[in-house]
Amino acid sequence: MDLKNLIFDNLYFNKIFLSVAALIIIIVFRLSIARALNNATNMKIERRRKWFVNLNSFVSFLIVLTIFILWTDELKTLAFSLAAILVSLIIASKEFILNFFGGVFKLTQKSFHIGDRIEINGIRGDVIDRSLFSTKVLEIGPGHETHQLTGRSIVIPNAIFLTNCVINESHLKNYVLHTFKIPVKGDTDWEASEKLLIEICENHCKDYFERAQKHFDKIQKTSHLEIPILKPRVHINVVSPGQLDLIVRFTAPASLKGRIEQRILKDYLRIVSQETAADQ
Repeated sequence: MDLKNLIFDNLYFNKIFLSVAALIIIIVFRLSIARALNNATNMKIERRRKWFVNLNSFVSFLIVLTIFILWTDELKTLAFSLAAILVSLIIASKEFILNFFGGVFKLTQKSFHIGDRIEINGIRGDVIDRSLFSTKVLEIGPGHETHQLTGRSIVIPNAIFLTNCVINESHLKNYVLHTFKIPVKGDTDWEASEKLLIEICENHCKDYFERAQKHFDKIQKTSHLEIPILKPRVHINVVSPGQLDLIVRFTAPASLKGRIEQRILKDYLRIVSQETAADQ
């Protein structure tokens, strides 16, 4: 096979040759028209400028059309390659992208703020830092029955906020309605226990009850929320014929609810123990 056949039988060489030839023809055509316009001294400047603008647009269109016609197959291959690379990048950075959109979702929804106590997907803690990719909390636990710091910090990827519900225990900010339960035997004098618990709660809540009432009144005006009764309450839940749950609800500062719960519980148990010992 001689050099001539090798060159002219090569598809890519032919396309390159045709592309160069077409570009030369287009450039020559453009220069010829431009020279004719420059020599048209009788034409107004505005009209000549308009012709030059249209000429440049037409030449650009011819160049793009020529490349598209000659290199259609190669452009398709390039497009498929770019698409495959793009899909690969998306798959490889899936978690990164989800964390980013989770961060955007979290910020736009304003579901919690720094200092709030939240729970999501079994993780419960106080928010101390947040960014577009993660949220850092100080763990509270163990379980839901305690309100103590465990000493561990947890970094939560923001992608979790796209698929899980967030429980914000600090939604009412400075003061919260806190609930805990005390299991008792079914034959217990629940009316006396209810009265005792309400008295203990009122004793521990009296110092800040008025401030809490003003705080909730302000929330009601600004957020149009229906605020429940703030005075201590005890609800009775029948678990079984032999067990009752005394569900205690009281108003407390958000940062002190765990401590106040312990004080109420200890006072109640102390009084009950004393009464039981006296009866014996």
